[in-house]
Amino acid sequence: DAGPDFFNAKVRIGDTLWAGNVEIHNKSSDWIKHGHHQDKNYDNVILHVVNQHDSETVAASGNKIPVWIMPINQSVCAKYQELQANTSWIPCAPHLEKLSSFETQNWIERMMVEKMEQKTEAISQLLTQTKNDWEEVFYVLLSRNFGFGINNEACEMMARNTPWRILLKNIDNRMRLEAILLGQAGFLDELLTEDDFISSLQKEYRYVAHKYGLKPMYSHQWKFLRLRPSNFPTVRLVQLANLLHKGKISLSRIIEANNIKELTGMLDVKPSPYWLTHYRPGAASPEKDKNIGQNSRELIIINTIAPITFAYGKLRGNENLCQKAIEWLEKLKPEQNSIIDHWLAHGMQALNAAQSQALVHLERNYCRHKRCLHCRIGHLVLSSS
Repeated sequence: DAGPDFFNAKVRIGDTLWAGNVEIHNKSSDWIKHGHHQDKNYDNVILHVVNQHDSETVAASGNKIPVWIMPINQSVCAKYQELQANTSWIPCAPHLEKLSSFETQNWIERMMVEKMEQKTEAISQLLTQTKNDWEEVFYVLLSRNFGFGINNEACEMMARNTPWRILLKNIDNRMRLEAILLGQAGFLDELLTEDDFISSLQKEYRYVAHKYGLKPMYSHQWKFLRLRPSNFPTVRLVQLANLLHKGKISLSRIIEANNIKELTGMLDVKPSPYWLTHYRPGAASPEKDKNIGQNSRELIIINTIAPITFAYGKLRGNENLCQKAIEWLEKLKPEQNSIIDHWLAHGMQALNAAQSQALVHLERNYCRHKRCLHCRIGHLVLSSS
């Protein structure tokens, strides 16, 4: 924020202990260049740390401020400039194979925890919005991740537009849950009524929509292009409805789970028989099971179940839950995406989902923005001979 770089520092100069703020510049003349000599916000600076001392440092009050010259090794400066100028996929790519695997693995573990803490912050904000209703937060997160990337935003919009309390009141009626989610998504509008099952869904949705004042989304907000039929949003919403039916999956059940097998078992669904021969309402197709595939189940565990378990433990002071969430990720195979492929091409292999999550976080939050000075791997490169 505005003001000195370090707030409320303590510095011993000779026999005197000073308390106040510290400002850092490359050159001491930058103090004047940046106008600090006229800014009263800098009157309580007790030390000016610089690489080169070419000017006295005087505050707006007229007090002379001590300067500490802390020269930076030129080889470190050269390596830093090299990293910043590098146009490779990641700045330190040429140096990775020379680094200690012990050091890099420690940083990857730290990135995993940081990724989970970042998700915890987002979940905390959602908790505030839902008045601390953990089950509603889980419903919104689960719905979002049923978009499987391309339809995440639309799925979350549908969930936020469909209050959890309404679904909870109809939790024992599978057909009605399917009708609510498909209707809220805009998929039950303008369909031929000759299809008896869809006609029944439409009647169910009209009843609930009128009772609770629900307004559907526009169906054009959903993406179908270049998706395999099994990943159509219509199929995903039906699967979601059947997961919510009678509380087959819930945060309370997840927290009590002991292993991955129990979690994947919760994600075993059997939609209404109608969907065996349909990918979209009113459009018949060859018969095929519409259960959630193993790969999709693992992605739900990675993106929804593990993060909310970690967040629940973190915000409730239960470290065992946090550890359990990370252990679940360590038992799942790594994700397959372009970022993980790039890391592998540079000699960094993710051995499990925890490590793939960490490497994605590292690339997106550090490498992409060339935050080498904030990265342990960047430090190793800068300090190497």
